[in-house]
Amino acid sequence: MASSSVANESNTPKWGRVVLSGGTDWPKLGRKSDRVSPGEHPDLTYPHLLRSLRTVKVVSIHTSSHSDHAVAIDIHGFAHLWGRASNSALGLPTTAAIWEDGPLKIRPIDLGAEQGVKFVHAATGRSHTLLVSSDGNVWTAGSNSSGQCGHDPCPEVSPFKLVEGDWLKTNDSVIQASAGNTFSLVLTASGKVYAFGSGEKGQLGNGRTGEHIITSGRAVFDTENIPLLVKGLTDRKIVQIASGLQHSLVLDSEGYVLVFGCAGYCRLGLGDQKDVLIPKLVPAFSGEREAQRAAAVFGGPTASAVIDRGGMFWLAGKWKISGDGSAGQPWTTFRYVHDISAMECSNAGLGGVTLWAVGMNDGKPMTVAWGQNAVNGELGQGDDKPKSATKPTPIETLAELDIFRVAPGAHTVYFLAAPNDGLSDLPAHPEVQTPPAHCLVCNAEKGADDSPLECEKCEGLYHLSCLNPPLSEIPLGEWFCDRCLSHASPDYLPAPSVFQEAHGAGGEPAKRGRGRPRKYADHTSHMMYMSEGAGTPMNSGGPMELGTPIAGEKRDRSPDYDDDDAGSDYDVRAATTKWESGGTNKRPKMDPPLQPPLRIRIDSSRPISSKRSAHTISTFLSEYQSREGDATVVVQMQRLVKALEEEKESKKWYLLQFMALFAPSETIFHHLDASVPPVSEYSSRSCGTKRIFNLSYKLWTSYKAIDCHFKENI
Repeated sequence: MASSSVANESNTPKWGRVVLSGGTDWPKLGRKSDRVSPGEHPDLTYPHLLRSLRTVKVVSIHTSSHSDHAVAIDIHGFAHLWGRASNSALGLPTTAAIWEDGPLKIRPIDLGAEQGVKFVHAATGRSHTLLVSSDGNVWTAGSNSSGQCGHDPCPEVSPFKLVEGDWLKTNDSVIQASAGNTFSLVLTASGKVYAFGSGEKGQLGNGRTGEHIITSGRAVFDTENIPLLVKGLTDRKIVQIASGLQHSLVLDSEGYVLVFGCAGYCRLGLGDQKDVLIPKLVPAFSGEREAQRAAAVFGGPTASAVIDRGGMFWLAGKWKISGDGSAGQPWTTFRYVHDISAMECSNAGLGGVTLWAVGMNDGKPMTVAWGQNAVNGELGQGDDKPKSATKPTPIETLAELDIFRVAPGAHTVYFLAAPNDGLSDLPAHPEVQTPPAHCLVCNAEKGADDSPLECEKCEGLYHLSCLNPPLSEIPLGEWFCDRCLSHASPDYLPAPSVFQEAHGAGGEPAKRGRGRPRKYADHTSHMMYMSEGAGTPMNSGGPMELGTPIAGEKRDRSPDYDDDDAGSDYDVRAATTKWESGGTNKRPKMDPPLQPPLRIRIDSSRPISSKRSAHTISTFLSEYQSREGDATVVVQMQRLVKALEEEKESKKWYLLQFMALFAPSETIFHHLDASVPPVSEYSSRSCGTKRIFNLSYKLWTSYKAIDCHFKENI
């Protein structure tokens, strides 16, 4: 039966619907291509309801001033993720974006949590994401070059992986998270703060940056992938954490604010631009009067904001492009914003170029915002109003909404609004391309006495008499059809199989399909050729998950997978999945398994120059005499043949030396489906050019039948 929603139920936390304004072309946002060719995903200059989550009751939404992706957590404790997904920021590898019309839904059980565990908090960095669960664990995915995901440094972590910190040893539990560009913070129930990632500007709060000089006078900074306890907070109970691009703010139980990290543009509010390596108390909120202390803290790209216990909005740093508050005139210490001094703020946020405050003014809800260079329409004032504002401006398009949470991102702003008449009047994004003209049940007109009722999500039409059971009158509040309501159920649209496979959700892990990268002994990232169906459980009967690699596509992948198959039958060079005629249908088995990366790279697309030929090939030969049978050597053999096909006779004897290394055990030739003469016949430098070329050609054509599941990053 279809139903309506009028107000929040008493037994559930406060929830609302997701409203957004600003950019939606996630891969292009913030880049020149966004302005040159906007594409088919429009900028929303007017607030829109997010249609895909129209029936989902969302209790919190999370993004940051430096990220173009977001996480919404519903009343069931499930996470819905969408936005820019490069570097596996949303847990799916090789995916440029997850569009807002089909968010990725993740349940804690999909990541290996026990039944009944819920997500309670989340945080987004520039290219990584943290999910916090009710059992006190935190999972991360995304860019991990500086260890900001809490795992051994590698280009990216995918899918979400559990972070193991010292809080597990003391039975403590994580309750909050925040993330900057290349670092992350987590807060535990006991009030402790842990940090991991890059400490270049003191973001880790451990008293050092780890700066040191390497070759050619280049300076680098230490990275910490194991969560470190932030110093200087041992005698305080921290209740909230917030992070900007390269700095952080923490709030303790007594209302004191401490800051650390980058102090450029005086964003820490301490009156100078000296980076702070250990959390330092902010004088503006350390007075004896408790009413003047802080109630909430917020971090932006180059600014910080605080709401005090009286509802006043305070700001420090650079938050404008020109004039007071700009780079030339930053607010060196925290000042309250005079224009909204009469407003009692309850929530706020700092976006990429926008600032937001939500609260009450004369007993009425009010949402104000300002910011320069908001070219994507983040302020949501409509097409007939300026896109930017230099002073706090009431957003009239939100005046009729009951907004209780704002989450500004780099180029998009999200709101949580409680259901009311004003919310139902908003347009929904994306638009329904071909809305139905008649009742979806009877497909007929019944006159004015039984006019159709429209579902507020799919815009489908239903006569009151056609519903089951029929309705006698139009319901109050929101109304959704049964089909759309089913989309909000806990069992609808389970997470992609990549999560369930990796974490064994719901019992035993699913059997993996082909094409998973092997697990390497070293903790570096590898280039893989992925096969068709990679990541989809066998016999699952379900659709392939978002971001499933295209057959033969070259991908950056984390090494944190096993491969249950010997390889793929897809050949990237021949662009076909069938074997060469005359070959075997059984994939050749590479034995022994792959070994650590090779140090010499031979690019078959660019023949080796005469100047480098002797040195390169000689080094190759001397380094890998003990690597016979290695699949990577097979690949190098193939490339070497290709590179030397056009070389002079004087250089081709290096190829013959290389081939002779493997002749005794025939570990190369047993992979070939062509008859190759014994290498001993061609092991002399005086061999004729024609015979050597013929041999090279046979080897080159034969290698098209070799399994292509090999490590490419060498």
